[in-house]
Amino acid sequence: MNQTVKPISTFTILAMAFFGMGVGTITPALNAIFVQFSDLPITTLLLVSTLPSLTVIPATLIAGSVAGSKVKYRTLAIMGMTLFVLGGIAPYFATDFTVILLERAIFGIGLGIMSPLANSLVMGVYEGDKVASMTGMVTLAMNIGGMVLQFMGGYFAGIGWNYSFLPHALGVISLLMVIFFLPEPPQAPVTAETQAAPKEKLPVKLFIIVLVYGLYTLSIYPMLVNMSTLIVERGMGTTATAGAVLALLTIGGMVAGSIFGKVFKMSGRFIMAVGYALGAIGLVIVVFASNIALLSVGVFIEGFAMSTLIPASMMLISMTVKPSQMALGVSFFMAGMNLFGFLSTYWIGAIAAITGDAVTAPIAVGACVTAAFFVIFMIINPLKPSAPVALERA
Repeated sequence: MNQTVKPISTFTILAMAFFGMGVGTITPALNAIFVQFSDLPITTLLLVSTLPSLTVIPATLIAGSVAGSKVKYRTLAIMGMTLFVLGGIAPYFATDFTVILLERAIFGIGLGIMSPLANSLVMGVYEGDKVASMTGMVTLAMNIGGMVLQFMGGYFAGIGWNYSFLPHALGVISLLMVIFFLPEPPQAPVTAETQAAPKEKLPVKLFIIVLVYGLYTLSIYPMLVNMSTLIVERGMGTTATAGAVLALLTIGGMVAGSIFGKVFKMSGRFIMAVGYALGAIGLVIVVFASNIALLSVGVFIEGFAMSTLIPASMMLISMTVKPSQMALGVSFFMAGMNLFGFLSTYWIGAIAAITGDAVTAPIAVGACVTAAFFVIFMIINPLKPSAPVALERA
């Protein structure tokens, strides 16, 4: 039986999840940063946005491998939030771009340490139907945080390029809550048998879950990075319009996160099929949209799909790995998501080289990949191989 979780502890987990999408805080300020350092090549300038995604990967895997076993969750959360805040706001004071990149790398390490902890804690301290509903709430908190931080980053960028880094200071509030209120999952008792038992390997199914969602990430990134170009090319608006349209991605995610528990209960073994069906529909609408209203609908549906598939994948992970492997399993998922996001640049380039279209064609290919996953999960029951104990908890 899991421990009773106080409301303030639940709020602390959500407060930590709020910063899970903090890597996008400075996205609205990129043009201002490019202007400030216009003497540098664009490939170097883009590192201010992409470098944290790379440093997140090793930090996430290391944190997941030691969380709850060698290092307490609270200790890791404090370390991660501290690096998040310090590395996040430090570029405000910097004038040398190399220093800024170093600070962004530190920021990425902090984000990588804390990113798997919220979902891991949910699996460790809640039980029954509460697991699904809290997993959805974590996704909701991440979407709200991503939207708020991006809005603040854009607002402060209007004052000055370096001001866009200041919203990361909000992490101090979450850091204080983590120090005083973050719950620690109960540990299994250590016996002579458990000490002598060999360390179990992570199940193959975990890596299949990571790969499948990674390929979905690869499929939706062309829509995200090409949105402004797509809107301008089709005469639907300006780059500013793209910001408003992409906000609907977050809103769709917020709606999905808030009702995920109910959706999971109703759909059961078809939860992944539902997510990928919506994902395919959203991308197809984006491909053929001829006006901004239809495009907005497609983006909203895609956001709903994303925030259905992420908590659904987390639920599958909880049913696949041992409780002691949960943090590491979530870490592999987060690392895979970041890795495939980074690889999307080459994915788009490869499709463009074949088709001659770097904007719409990659989105269309992504729709086909997503539709294929829908068909697969209509046939395959992802819950069937799960451990009986895990199924009872979920």
